Amino acid sequence: MSKIVVGFVMVGLVMVAIPVALAWSGTHRRPRVGRVNGVAELRMPRGHWFILGVLAFLPGAAITGLAVAVEWAPGAEVGRWILAGFFGLAAVAASGYLFGLEARGRLLFSDAAIERHGVFTRLTARWSDVAKLSFNPANNWFFLTLASGQRIYVTEGSNGLGDFAELALAHLPRPVLEASPEAVEALEDAASIQGR
Repeated sequence: MSKIVVGFVMVGLVMVAIPVALAWSGTHRRPRVGRVNGVAELRMPRGHWFILGVLAFLPGAAITGLAVAVEWAPGAEVGRWILAGFFGLAAVAASGYLFGLEARGRLLFSDAAIERHGVFTRLTARWSDVAKLSFNPANNWFFLTLASGQRIYVTEGSNGLGDFAELALAHLPRPVLEASPEAVEALEDAASIQGR
């Protein structure tokens, strides 16, 4: 009985701690980061991807722990290791990717180029390579679609959104801006934000 109570208390703590931690991370967002050597570096606020990584790890780790801890019917013990291995690997892979984004994930914008650095990949393009600008008003995301079809996402939660908006308004091709007035309006709003 006490194990059940402890389990519910732990689940309750996690359910409260994660939103509080994400809200805390969001309060550290800076609309302006400035440019270093002409480059504005956009990242999610420190700790954001780490918190999501922990969130991704916990369910898989819990299922892995339960698979190992419970008693299996005779002859079905191999299921313990298959279940534990599958969910353990899934937890490590998902959280590892998010921890990698915490360490490496960023967007770099300069007068000449756009770079997206992921965990395993890096994409470099010129502003003139952008074929389409889109804006998702529900989540306040900007999408830059390159002529190659690849997309670069810029979220409202990123540090340096104002710097990105200024550069985008100055360097995106005129036809791209003219084709997306809603996105241009959102860029103008973001560019008007001051402060660090």
